[in-house]
Amino acid sequence: MRFLRARLESGGRAPPAVSEISYEFKQLLIDDAHLRIARGLLEEARDDLLTRIGVLEKTQSSVDRLMAMAGRPRDVSRTIKATQDELTQIEAALEGVSKVMAKVGPRVEELTENYVRTESPEFVKGLASVKDYADWARSIERFQRKADAYLRALGNARNLVTAGYNPAQKRISPQADEALTQAALAGGELEEETAFINRVADAHQAALAATPHATAVLPRLPVALFREWTDRIRQQGDMPAIQEEFNRILSMCELLLSTGVMAIDEAVKRTAKEHSALSHSYVLDYLNRLRAHADKHWVKHGETTQRVRKLEVDLLGSQNFPFEIEV
Repeated sequence: MRFLRARLESGGRAPPAVSEISYEFKQLLIDDAHLRIARGLLEEARDDLLTRIGVLEKTQSSVDRLMAMAGRPRDVSRTIKATQDELTQIEAALEGVSKVMAKVGPRVEELTENYVRTESPEFVKGLASVKDYADWARSIERFQRKADAYLRALGNARNLVTAGYNPAQKRISPQADEALTQAALAGGELEEETAFINRVADAHQAALAATPHATAVLPRLPVALFREWTDRIRQQGDMPAIQEEFNRILSMCELLLSTGVMAIDEAVKRTAKEHSALSHSYVLDYLNRLRAHADKHWVKHGETTQRVRKLEVDLLGSQNFPFEIEV
């Protein structure tokens, strides 16, 4: 039976405090460490064998290959065949270890996140902000409703201004003047909605400042002076100037709604994904430090073979690790 000799390295960032770690999590980290040891040794052995086979094949002559095909292999061909058989065994063991790690890994990450939620208040604070992304969708819908209301009021005012305009006196009708007032009020509500959304974004950014999610900030809406624009229509001297002002306002609104809001919605989706990625990255960073602690303080290197075989039986139904790990 082949022996694999372990070479362990330690170092990196200082490990986190682990005084309150659960027994289950500790044992899982130890299992994870032994699996990493086994995988590392198997990968090293595989690479060595591949290199050796490559070197041997370069020394194999055409006659050697013909003799091997004829069933009468010479020494170099026998050596290549034995090395290839050994490689097949190594690769099969590596596949088994990889399958076990695929089952152990998600549980390790889950328990790491549970641990981080207890040990890292800043992580919990950042995690709690995820609700802001859901609330943001409602805020955008509310903004859209306010914008639609403003556009309806502005369209109604335009119709009344056009129909009731007195060119001789260069004055709009009282009904048109009232419609402009209503449009200005609707524009004011739209401004308030914009300001509220941006205040939420500012508060969200401030809340995340000292958390792992600090870069996953909500976007802001561009500020537009809807009320002022609407009031300015009354100040125009003739109908062409009035129509030009209406067109300018409507073009600005169309641009804001067709591109600005869509861009904001896409930005929120990207930010939500970034938030999730930052959470995962923070958990993995914590896990790496816990692994360093486990490697240094908890791993008994003579247990690797036993641990790996037991994990294969428990998780795969049979053991396929034929090697003894020697430290």
